Amino acid sequence: MNDFMKMLKENKKLGYAVNVFVLLVIISLILKLDFSQFSKDDSVSYKENEVKTESYVYALEKRMEGILGKIGDIKSVDVMIYTKKTPVLEPVYDENISNETNIESMSDGTKREVNRETKQNKVILGRDNSVVERFYQYPEISGVLVVVNYSGNKDIYTILMNSVKTLLDIKLNDIEILVIN
Repeated sequence: MNDFMKMLKENKKLGYAVNVFVLLVIISLILKLDFSQFSKDDSVSYKENEVKTESYVYALEKRMEGILGKIGDIKSVDVMIYTKKTPVLEPVYDENISNETNIESMSDGTKREVNRETKQNKVILGRDNSVVERFYQYPEISGVLVVVNYSGNKDIYTILMNSVKTLLDIKLNDIEILVIN
């Protein structure tokens, strides 16, 4: 070790190279730690966005189960919603519009006006260079199946039928209610 230290003191270029190497290693470790924290957060938020995108129908089913489960004497409720289409995604654009007007006067006294409109659309990218998308059309509900475990005396079939029709704004023919005693 002493020989190595002597060699570094005698050869300044070698000492300079070792110092630069150590500095680069330290900087790369710092950057790796910082970027690893950001990349973990981005991947989690990206996964959360995917879950939100795919769970529109699932969220409706769970909300309906919660609401219908509050009706008296109902032990359990299961809801399944049928859809015709999946949600359609559309990219988000950064739109820039600029208008330019030039008025030119000719030598004979006439004036000419030139209007120019420039429109630029640029797709917005997220942190992980993926295209940012938004919904513009939700799936159309084509049918609902409700399975209820009920032990009461009321006409629960009519109550559930009207509740589902009101909540989802669909035809009565598209609703199927199964009551289990």
